[in-house]
Amino acid sequence: MALEQVSHTSAPEQLPSLATVLAAVAGVGLAFQVGHFAEHAMQFGVWILGDYSNICGRDTPWMSPWLTEMVRRAGTIMFPTAAPSRQMMLGMEVLHLIGNSIFLTSLGCLYYCVRSKWIRWALYIETFHLYEHLMLTLTAYFVGKPIGLSTLFGGSSVMGSPEFAVGYRVTWHFAMNLLPMPFAMIGLMEHVARKSERDVAAGLVARPFVGKST
Repeated sequence: MALEQVSHTSAPEQLPSLATVLAAVAGVGLAFQVGHFAEHAMQFGVWILGDYSNICGRDTPWMSPWLTEMVRRAGTIMFPTAAPSRQMMLGMEVLHLIGNSIFLTSLGCLYYCVRSKWIRWALYIETFHLYEHLMLTLTAYFVGKPIGLSTLFGGSSVMGSPEFAVGYRVTWHFAMNLLPMPFAMIGLMEHVARKSERDVAAGLVARPFVGKST
């Protein structure tokens, strides 16, 4: 008698959808931006305090020790033959370019998942911010100093004191890192509220009970 061999094959696991992958990328990128913004917020705070911060004066842009070391290593690796001051300048500009590219990518992924006018405005603002960093990086490499709106096209140090030049750039980038975040937050909150209303209307979740106060 012939034996019938039956092979039991497990069904292939379902791959995550594109929206799920992009939502995860958006979440990671936005979490990164929170840390990025915190660094700029502390830098802005130290500049406001000046000598009262007991860290550095207003003529020096403060960076956290670990970020300073990252900038130094990046400059040394990417531009090994350059002078140390040029390595620091280019390392900082390149890392800022990378950081803002991550934030813009996360906003693009978020907009794919949540088509909100608020998130679209955040995209516009961050696109302009990334363009500024692209100009700063290119001019730092080819001209020898960063030229853009945040440096008054390279003239901030000529128009005012070192404290003015540092303060103008620190304030400019603090504002540009802050500005897109409320727009993205409002878009997300509106999306969550609309989804909750749809779920209640469809009977997927119970309508919240509000009792009368006695």
